[in-house]
Amino acid sequence: MTINNPPTRPAEPRPHRVVPEARRSGRGLTAPRVVACYSVLDYFMPACGFDDLTDGMFEGDPHRPYEATQARQAQVLLDRAGCGPGSRVLDIGCGYGRILKAAAARGARAWGITVSPEQVTRGRRAGLEVELQDYKHLGREWDERFDAVIANGSIEHFVQPADATAGRDDRIYRHMFATVHRLLDPCSQAGRFVTTVIHVPRRPDPNDWLRPPSDFPWGSGQFHFARLTQAFGGWYPVRGQLEACAQGYFTLVHEEDGTEDYRLTSEAWLAGVRRRLRSVRGLGVWLRALPVAVRHPVATARMFRCQLGSESWNWQFHGDPAPTLLLRQTWQRVN
Repeated sequence: MTINNPPTRPAEPRPHRVVPEARRSGRGLTAPRVVACYSVLDYFMPACGFDDLTDGMFEGDPHRPYEATQARQAQVLLDRAGCGPGSRVLDIGCGYGRILKAAAARGARAWGITVSPEQVTRGRRAGLEVELQDYKHLGREWDERFDAVIANGSIEHFVQPADATAGRDDRIYRHMFATVHRLLDPCSQAGRFVTTVIHVPRRPDPNDWLRPPSDFPWGSGQFHFARLTQAFGGWYPVRGQLEACAQGYFTLVHEEDGTEDYRLTSEAWLAGVRRRLRSVRGLGVWLRALPVAVRHPVATARMFRCQLGSESWNWQFHGDPAPTLLLRQTWQRVN
């Protein structure tokens, strides 16, 4: 599959397809734990009726239907990206293609990249332009191809706790902004990078995230973060860290707190998954999941302990203040 270039520009070489294996950590890993977690989620979540894994937008109405919140979020992010007819949009970590479909409905040309083979398969079956790619390894043939780039819930996986322990997190975030900067067409009127990222209000000890949850008291913050790391793989930036790392490449032009939206979304996921697995059709879900569980037994066990056992995913959005916050941010390219 190739990138369809604007008619005024010559065809570019075929983008190099990167298989999501572990890679040297200075420019960052495509962490095997991240790939495995999505192999599990990409089966169970759609089987339980959820075709997206990002926050919806309730906008103060907790009774808004789940599907409407997801559709609203896609439209808002595309608005902030300046996406219209003829726009060229790249979605980094495109999931099941909700942003790509919404962009195409506007008359835009949209491409997605993901490290999940299952998501590539689903996207292509839906007729979407999706590549198996880690953004950290995009070649120069991708340069200046887009008017806007979106990373909707994927940046949490770009840094691993081992990177943070070694002090590499700032370097990886800065490399991310440098990469997106070169992907954007400097002549574009938009030049936007739109992100949704879970943050922490203060930097935790990354060594705690590398320890087993059993090292900590049940229900403690250290316990939950260790569970989240085991299940998902990843690290959260401190509020303000991304803005510092973006200097020289992007200016932050808009920021919005979506933590409550993510809490409500996560509650909908938890209730829906439990309802489906306990239903008559739940037996079929479990039986069809056997191949996934056999391929990724550790990832499957960790995911279910995290999601349905300790409910660590939901924990992070509860409380006043919550242990984490979800920020929707819009960045303007600096030429």
